[in-house]
Amino acid sequence: MASDGATVQVFETQDGLLLFGDEDALVQIEDHSLTPVKKISPQQVARVAGYVGVAAGDAMANSGRWVKLTAESAEAVKKAGGVGKVASGVLRGDKGKILQHLKLDPLSAGALATPTAPAVLGGMAAQYAIEAALDDITAYLEIIDAKLDKLLKQRKTQTLGQLGGVTAVIDEAASIYEQTGRVSSTTWSKVQSNSLALATMQHEAIAELAALAEEVARSAGDADQAAKVLGEAADDAQFWLGVLARCIALQDRQYVLELARVFDEGPEQVDSHRQGIEIARADRVRRIEQALRDIAASVSESAALSNLSTVVNPLSAPRVARRAGAITTHVATFAQHADLQVAGIEVASTPWRRAARGLFDETSTAVGGAGASAVGRAKGAGQRVGKFRDDRVLRRARKIEEKRGLGADDDQP
Repeated sequence: MASDGATVQVFETQDGLLLFGDEDALVQIEDHSLTPVKKISPQQVARVAGYVGVAAGDAMANSGRWVKLTAESAEAVKKAGGVGKVASGVLRGDKGKILQHLKLDPLSAGALATPTAPAVLGGMAAQYAIEAALDDITAYLEIIDAKLDKLLKQRKTQTLGQLGGVTAVIDEAASIYEQTGRVSSTTWSKVQSNSLALATMQHEAIAELAALAEEVARSAGDADQAAKVLGEAADDAQFWLGVLARCIALQDRQYVLELARVFDEGPEQVDSHRQGIEIARADRVRRIEQALRDIAASVSESAALSNLSTVVNPLSAPRVARRAGAITTHVATFAQHADLQVAGIEVASTPWRRAARGLFDETSTAVGGAGASAVGRAKGAGQRVGKFRDDRVLRRARKIEEKRGLGADDDQP
């Protein structure tokens, strides 16, 4: 635990908290934070210290951290009495106890030395907030990277070359920025043209996902066709979600470099530029969320087979459920790592025996007007079907497929 009397300067922004002060105290905060924490580079700490005044600047010159404020932790800080009580909202020691022995000194905008200081600090917080989001989407890419690379090479699309070229240029600029803490005009000249390529690739990925949703929707109601379309769509969905994830990651890295460049050109422009980036990212979220909702809805509709369709298609029906489930898993995993809100990503399926019973219940209801004897016969048939084993039905269905020359596929039950 930090020593008694350690002082931490706290500045609150809409993108999280900036904490500056003694490194030992900040390590304790990092170890016990309930929300993500990122270390602020020494170069950035030294640069912003000059904007906040001599006394605060001396305290800041040691070290710094960015702390994410979730909606829950922000409410906890508010109830505790403001950022001076930040430990109540984002820090917990052993067994949930609030950390003590830290003097948390809020930096108010009015106490800062220059009019541009709040904008500079806000821009810094925005950079680290984007980097935190970048960590999440990078984790998703680590899950699917091998398969995505394989799919890219198989398709030999123009997207492969564009992604590789943009990645190489941003990697170089990011490496220079990490070493120097600055984005010079020379470095920026190499990356500034990336925006058009990234926007084009992102638009292509969203358009392909939209087309995929439409194709899947057209197969609804036909178990055989749905099984075929969903089987092809599973790889397509993962491919374009992977391309989209790489575009998001590259665009966010570009935004970090962009903010750093604006910081060098003129701190007074940082706030307006930060707001512009926030609007652009919000618009990106809106468009991607809509694309994912469309896919989820079309897959759910395609997988919603009637009892009759399930009974007469004992092989295709379970394939529809499995393949639809694979697509929704891809979508849900992507949405989770991209911090997107896409509700209703699920697939409902009905086992063959339950569908058979349901079908005969429906039949019983339909012939109810024909008299009690007809109802009795229908229910009796339903009971007999209910006793009929799934595997016997599937064996017979496979034999029919073999006679037709259809063969078996990789994911047959």
